[in-house]
Parts: sequence; structure tokens; C-alpha cells
Amino acid sequence: MKRAWSKAGLLVALALALVIAPYALAQEAEFVGNSACKMCHNKKAEGAQYTVWSEKAHSKAFETLKSDESVAIAKEMGLEKLPHEAPECLKCHVTGYDVKEEKAPAKIKMEEGVGCESCHGASSLHVADAKAAMKDKTIDLTKNHILPDETLCVTCHNTESPTWKEDRYEKEDGTKTGFDFEKAAEKIAHPNPKKAEG
Repeated sequence: MKRAWSKAGLLVALALALVIAPYALAQEAEFVGNSACKMCHNKKAEGAQYTVWSEKAHSKAFETLKSDESVAIAKEMGLEKLPHEAPECLKCHVTGYDVKEEKAPAKIKMEEGVGCESCHGASSLHVADAKAAMKDKTIDLTKNHILPDETLCVTCHNTESPTWKEDRYEKEDGTKTGFDFEKAAEKIAHPNPKKAEG
């Protein structure tokens, strides 16, 4: 037996569709891996950002887990696995690592440590924007690209880290802190001089 829709029912269904549709159509970004970022972000004139990243601590985050010091820390913590296999460690030492699934996203190479997308977000939409911008210069390349802030950084740089030191940084007033966003950002900086000019 067919059920007839009342006017009120149709209006409610239409209203729900209008509210839900934008969310259903919204695309979620996926991880694409550092090599996709390198294609555009390693030009010498623009600061060779990929190369600069590759020479800094974040790129070596996974490798540090294989050190004797990391193995000793993991043992002291009572971890069941070696640190380079332990989700407790990998969640901050590998881009996009999923603790529940115990794996990194398909296109992420664990040995690349804390890669571009750890700080700038999953980049499939940004890469698509960049490709489209080759034909359409009006496309906003910043809309699907995160600029990291302190809130993002402290998801890993916090007291849960077994290497946390309360006095790692000294502020201008002489007080000590375990994390100073500005000083930490300087250590990993990889700016684009062309953007500074503009």
C-alpha cells in the first residue's frame, strides 16, 4: 500500500534535504604523501621547502623511534612493542597514523616521519586546487591548506610525551616552559621568500 506524503511531511523532508545536502556533498581531504607536496613545494626560488623540511627534525621523527634511547624509554613505559611499531609512539611520529587501525594512511611512508600533512592537513583537495589553478588563476590555494598553530602542535608536544621537559624553552621573562610555539616554529621553519615579498 502506497503512503501519500502530507504537505507538512514534504516540507520537513525538503528542509532536511536542504540542511543535509551541503554536508553530504562536502568532500573530505585524504592524505596524498610528501611526494605530492614536493612537486610544487621544492622550487629553489620559493625556498625549497621540501628540502628544508627533509633536513629538519620532523622528517626524522620515525627514525628516532629506532634509537637505543627510544627503545629504553619504551621498555620503561612497559610498551608491548618496539617504539617504531607501537601505536602510542607512532601517533605522533608518523603522519596521519591511525591508532585504532594501527596503520598509516595508504600513501604515507612511515619512514618520512612527521611530514607535510601532519602540520598542513590531508592535502588531496589542496593538490586538486593546485592542478586546477594552472588553468584558473582565481582559485584560492589557501582554502584547503592549514597553517599550523599552537593548538595543533600541542596535540603531540605535550606532557604525554615521554621526552617532555618542563624547562625545554625559556621565555623572554625568564620563565621556563615545556613548549614555546614561536621558538619551536623557528626550528622547523621552511618559508617561501616569494610570499614574504608579496
